[in-house]
Amino acid sequence: MKNSRRLVGFVGAVLAGLLLVSCSTATEISSGPKPTELDDFSLCMEAEGVEKLVGHSYGENGFPFYVFESAATEPPVAMQAMAETCWEHFNTAAGLTGFEFNDFFNYFAGYFLDPSASLAALRGGPIDPGVVEAQVGSVTQEQVCGDFGCFEIMTKLFGLADGTIGDTGLAPTTISWAREELAHSASPGSPRNLSAIEQVGHGASPSVVVVFGDWCMNQSAEWSLDEPVFHATAPGTGFFVSDSLILTTVATLDTMDDQARDQNLDQAKIRIPPSEDGVGACERYGTTLFPGTSGTLLESGRGPIVQLFDGRWALGEVVWEDDASGLGALRLKAVTRDRKQPFDTWAPWEGEGSNQHWLSLKAVDLSGVGATATIHHPQKAESEGGWFVSPSDAQTCAASGQNNGVTGPRLYLDHYSDGASNGGPIVDASGAVIATVELQTYDQGGTFCPVNKVSTTQNTLGPLPRYYADSSALTVGAPVTSQLISALRELDPSVNSQPAPTISGDVIRPAVSLESYHRFDVPLFGEDFTVSGFPLSELNSGAIDIAKQATLAFIRETGCPTCDENRLNKNFDVPCICTGFAVTENLIVTNDHCVSSLSIGSKTTFRTFYGQDVEAELVGKTSLDGETELNQRYADIYAEVPQPEGSRTGFERGDVALLRTSDTMKLEPLKIADSSTLTPWEPLITVGHPATMTRTGPWVTGVGSFLGADYFTRTVQSYNLPAQKGASGSAVVNLAGELVGQIATGGYPATAEKTRVLPQKYGLYATELWVDMLETTPAPYSSYSGIPVSAQVSDGAPSNYIKEMINLWAPGELP
Repeated sequence: MKNSRRLVGFVGAVLAGLLLVSCSTATEISSGPKPTELDDFSLCMEAEGVEKLVGHSYGENGFPFYVFESAATEPPVAMQAMAETCWEHFNTAAGLTGFEFNDFFNYFAGYFLDPSASLAALRGGPIDPGVVEAQVGSVTQEQVCGDFGCFEIMTKLFGLADGTIGDTGLAPTTISWAREELAHSASPGSPRNLSAIEQVGHGASPSVVVVFGDWCMNQSAEWSLDEPVFHATAPGTGFFVSDSLILTTVATLDTMDDQARDQNLDQAKIRIPPSEDGVGACERYGTTLFPGTSGTLLESGRGPIVQLFDGRWALGEVVWEDDASGLGALRLKAVTRDRKQPFDTWAPWEGEGSNQHWLSLKAVDLSGVGATATIHHPQKAESEGGWFVSPSDAQTCAASGQNNGVTGPRLYLDHYSDGASNGGPIVDASGAVIATVELQTYDQGGTFCPVNKVSTTQNTLGPLPRYYADSSALTVGAPVTSQLISALRELDPSVNSQPAPTISGDVIRPAVSLESYHRFDVPLFGEDFTVSGFPLSELNSGAIDIAKQATLAFIRETGCPTCDENRLNKNFDVPCICTGFAVTENLIVTNDHCVSSLSIGSKTTFRTFYGQDVEAELVGKTSLDGETELNQRYADIYAEVPQPEGSRTGFERGDVALLRTSDTMKLEPLKIADSSTLTPWEPLITVGHPATMTRTGPWVTGVGSFLGADYFTRTVQSYNLPAQKGASGSAVVNLAGELVGQIATGGYPATAEKTRVLPQKYGLYATELWVDMLETTPAPYSSYSGIPVSAQVSDGAPSNYIKEMINLWAPGELP
């Protein structure tokens, strides 16, 4: 009988930011190591930038628990220190416990790795190392109705038993979403108002795959791991050219050893510690991680792994590579629905019996190409999903089809892509692949593509539920050639000779994005709302104009002694460090992290919506004066959990900063409303300057809804609003155009929900959501053809807290 053990695949959890705590039961002894016996480990960690150990206690069975002085250390920093520099000291300390190494290891892995585990764990409470099994919650749908219509919420939380909280830390209840639960429980998405070329692109989508060149993975059936993949190379795009043959890029097919030889192991979706870098890193790391095991637990180089449109996983072998074109091909040999099982247990690939979607290839003169559609998986859009369809007209780019004298003719397309898009098929109106995505090039001046020239005006795209990639970069496609077709036919004679079976009807896509799997409560907004919960009937709200004219661009970290309040600059093609907004004619609010390098009294320069440049002096920031303590609720609920010293509300303590202008701003300042009156799903508006939307200009309007106020602190609340670099500091206003909050950061929805939804709505304080970080699902149909690149949930200070800080720094200046 095999010895089955459960361990935490911690490197996967490091990069995922989420950890399912599950480990073997500790051996019972009477006591643990004394604090002094951990000095070497503690001092080593402190030297690597991790705060020192300050608290020690023991569980009933003698298991030792530790609390670090501050929870401010980034989890990857702490984990890297433990897994590399301090590994020997850690091994020694583990040996002193008298418990199994895995229990001691999992305790620290849980402590360091899971920034979303719970508010208590995040702020210093340890995770109980006892066995914690995930609960299978039943799916329920709740109807929510308001002034603008009704929508549904899917959840597993009603009636769920919470985890336990005690002096040994948290033993959380853990739930997760299966692909089929959200993909099929919600009404399948269908196309709306698609152009002819978009319809062709969506029809080609099932032939496209996500390609991983290599995994470092547990291949032993004797060990059951929560996450068996410890390293995954960065995924790329590929597509079927027959029932079993896939075309992609040579770079995507690189193994871990290939990347190690090129010193390129950082190009990874999940990464092993850098201390193990080099050829044979995976196997070597397995020996380090699981000392004393017989044989090789972790293996790499078993072949490329692909995920299909329908969610299945397949294993292949590389059968052709051509460095001149940068293209390679793999042939599939095994398939499964459960990627966590060892490769040897996957079912054999059966050609057309396993796949009925592939594309034909066509060599054409690129100068005559018109409408195209690119199917790809951009890395910046991974939270939304994959299989994006990007339409373009090659005729708008004058350089398309021209011979550049180096690599020959290329196709230039004015849509966003990135490195993960490379290898994606570019199809023409017939559905044939005429080129593949080769690279991206900047064209800020419109040299290759005149329509791509950066705008000097404010953004005119209208209200958006997401921020969309709209930079000056172009997608460059390498043409399909007759030589390529011949090379592939030598590998598989059916290429271009056997058409794929005709599939009738629309291609079904999920109704929800991949990030919905990162939510406890999954909203299904329907046809009356945007995907961010903003009512379509309010897209012309006057509040948008109120917010725009009060919004400023933070353009320089230096003063502007020559600024003249009567001189306007109408060129808005300027770098935006952050966003700010006016609360009086002389006071600007932005984020603390936007001025982190500045001292009180430092001078800066902002530009208003009307083009007025103003010098502004920093007068206050919350990292100096903000709230540091959580409220009594937290103290009552987590009374038994050991707490760290220092600020419990984060380094920025609400992340608010205030500046005073020397000249009067010619605008209408925002009125400050009472943020305590906000209700879940209330419509909200923000205006900011996201960095990836520079081509069409700043002052981009985002629309969405309120998620919730934090249960344990007055310094932060959350929104279903887009967030992206450059938009930090943006105001959040209600439909009356009144300030109700600010945007500071974006992130995983579940992280916000745990302190802004679960306590208030469900009475849950120790419940986790596990997320498969390698999974990709097709992005839903959208009325926007752009690539969404923003977080779906954002956080920031409530207006009441902002007002409190303004009154501290500028007493009597608010109306």
